Amino acid sequence: MAPPSIRAWHEKIRHKTSQPLNIIISSLEEGYPAHWHKELEIVYILGEDMQIGIGGDIYTLRTRDILLINSCEVHQNYANPNGCAKIILQLDKLPFGAWGDLIFNQKIIQPHLRPAVTDEQSNTWQATLHGELERLILDIQREWEGQIDGFELVINARMHDLMALLLRQVPREIYSKEALTKRKIRLEQLDRLEGVLNHIENHPGSEITLKQAADISGYSIYHFTRLFKEATGFTFVDYINAFRANYAGQLLLGSDISITEAAYRAGFNSIETFNRVFKKVNGCTPTLYRSKI
Repeated sequence: MAPPSIRAWHEKIRHKTSQPLNIIISSLEEGYPAHWHKELEIVYILGEDMQIGIGGDIYTLRTRDILLINSCEVHQNYANPNGCAKIILQLDKLPFGAWGDLIFNQKIIQPHLRPAVTDEQSNTWQATLHGELERLILDIQREWEGQIDGFELVINARMHDLMALLLRQVPREIYSKEALTKRKIRLEQLDRLEGVLNHIENHPGSEITLKQAADISGYSIYHFTRLFKEATGFTFVDYINAFRANYAGQLLLGSDISITEAAYRAGFNSIETFNRVFKKVNGCTPTLYRSKI
């Protein structure tokens, strides 16, 4: 299946614990379109395989593999009809102070870590790092699933251990000043558009006009249009269409509803328009998209 548009929207992470950490444990892999978020993401594979694209690279992950995804890095998950059991941790930098700034403002240059399979490999720094990360990730999983008294205290401790390990042992390189400035500006712009983005996410099938979106954000139509394009890389109409097309794709993979019903639930009033937009965003028709999964 062709990958979605290389442009990506911002994913607003909603933390599922009282800690600045989002924990996702899932055996399904229906795919997720190109997106980015300010949190650092760690993916650990429990079973089966999956592919994740980061920028122009595609990583094939197998059981016990670990993938580290930098803050604000565009990435996408490719669907696997057999599913893929995995743990995903998304960490905010706020609780780590200056150390968080140091990690988040540098790029991890060797993101894919595999377990050692030979004695020779077991003596490498990559195997040592993988083993320590794996232990911490599985500790977090056990605490999260068990939720006995004090589990969030333990998760908090392991989260700090993870960050210290990334700080000390993971090879990184410094972003250019220009790249850091661009990331900072983009995050500030997206914060100002949060109300509109949340409205689109929470009401995927509802109509919203450019004027309504501008009113929600508190800007004139002119300033909203310019800010939205600068922050997301999309015009407002293109963003709405791409979001709805991907939402429809999730409906097609996650249920047995008809293509027409998926189109209308996603907010398209014309099946012809839906087919055209869907193909532009996902690289194939809705019928072919569903048949390949």
